[in-house]
Order: sequence, then structure tokens, then C-alpha cells
Amino acid sequence: MKVIAKNEETRVELDKAMGALFSIFMTNPSRLNQIAQLAQSDPKLFIEEMEKRLYTREQIQRNQAIGSLVEKLLKDILEKEGFKVKVTGVGSDFVIENDFVKDNMETIFEVKKEDKICLYIEVKTTSQDFVKMTLNQAREAKDKMDRYALCVIQLNSLKISEEIDEEYIRKQAKFVMNIGEKIRDKVEKVENLKAQQEAISEAGDIEVEISEGPIRFKINKTVWEEGKTFEQFLEFTRGFKYE
Repeated sequence: MKVIAKNEETRVELDKAMGALFSIFMTNPSRLNQIAQLAQSDPKLFIEEMEKRLYTREQIQRNQAIGSLVEKLLKDILEKEGFKVKVTGVGSDFVIENDFVKDNMETIFEVKKEDKICLYIEVKTTSQDFVKMTLNQAREAKDKMDRYALCVIQLNSLKISEEIDEEYIRKQAKFVMNIGEKIRDKVEKVENLKAQQEAISEAGDIEVEISEGPIRFKINKTVWEEGKTFEQFLEFTRGFKYE
């Protein structure tokens, strides 16, 4: 297929795109035709949707890169203090714009000493003045409040394509060591509300349908501004109790 474009650079990019599409749909051309018709029917909406998906994928990749840097930093430093750091998957309920996701699972860090878990660290990134926690994440923080920390990496106006190194993580990371205590009251109120909704929605001749999105806990910047810096966190770990 000969691609006509305004210049050679554009022609090469279009040629690559067409080649990729052909290789994907060569055994199912009717599906490619359906996608083409969909794009043609509302080009603006189609492009917006594709851009959202691309942005989401880039966010996941950036958060994975940041998570890997945090993991390396924690391992390099805490293991010198006799701790072990492990990344563990905790579930598929996560906030895509904030969470460190691996294999489609939200992950947290386990910090151990002598095979005893001393601390769980949930890492979140944000370019806004807040981060969000899911109900499951908030429950975990509440239930393990004496050893659950929220680590927020403030990205400011950093673009997704910009490099993030260990020095940047050290400077921007803030650790909220008492997030479980801070969020406990809100979690209990939400759980009471959900119990009331379930009672209202019980089956019968007349039923109540309650449509709503997933529950999120919005953690404002004022919470992590009071948190510990990376160096203060490291000093804190030296006083861990792990009986």
C-alpha cells in the first residue's frame, strides 16, 4: 500500500502504523474494517478515547519505573540496616493515576526483619495536590495502622516523558507513618453507609437500585506535607519494633 503524506517523516510514521495494523488484523480484516468505520463515524471522539488509553498506559509505565526506583532505594539502604524489602501484589483494586501497578495488581512493599513484618509501605505518585486510596487500601491501612505507611512522591509539573532518578525520589518522597489512624474514622463511616445501603437494597416486590462509582478516599497534600522525609524515614526505621 502506497501512503501519501505531506512530508517524508509523516509518510514513514503512517507506513509504520499501517504495517502494524496489517500484522495485527491480517487474519481478521473485518474487525479492522469495523474499527475504521467507528473512527470515521466520529473521528474526534475516537482520537480522544485513544489518547486517554495511551495516557493511562504511560502513567502505568511511569509509576512502574518510580516503584522500581523506590524499591531499589529501600533495598539498598534498609538491607544495610538488617531489613529485607519485598514487593507484593495485594489486589486488582487500585487508583490508576496514583498507584504502583505490576502485573495488573496494585503492589505494596513489605519491610521485614528476622522474618517479622515491620512495616507495609504503599507508594503513590501524584502531580496534583491529592492522592486517592481505594476502600480496600484504606481498610488495610486502618487494620494495620501500627505498621502501615503511605509514601507519596510529588511529581509537581513533571511530564511523563521526563526522567526520574533516585535523587529526585529522595527529595520528593514523604512518608505518612500514621495514615491508618488518620483514615480510620472515615473508613468506619463508609462501612456503616455500605451496610445501610445493603439493607435498603434487599430483594422484594419493590427494590431500590443504588448506582454509584467506586468509593475513593481523597488524601489532601496537607496530610503528607507533615510526613517524614526520606532521611527522617530511614532514621525512624532504626527504632522499629518487631517482636
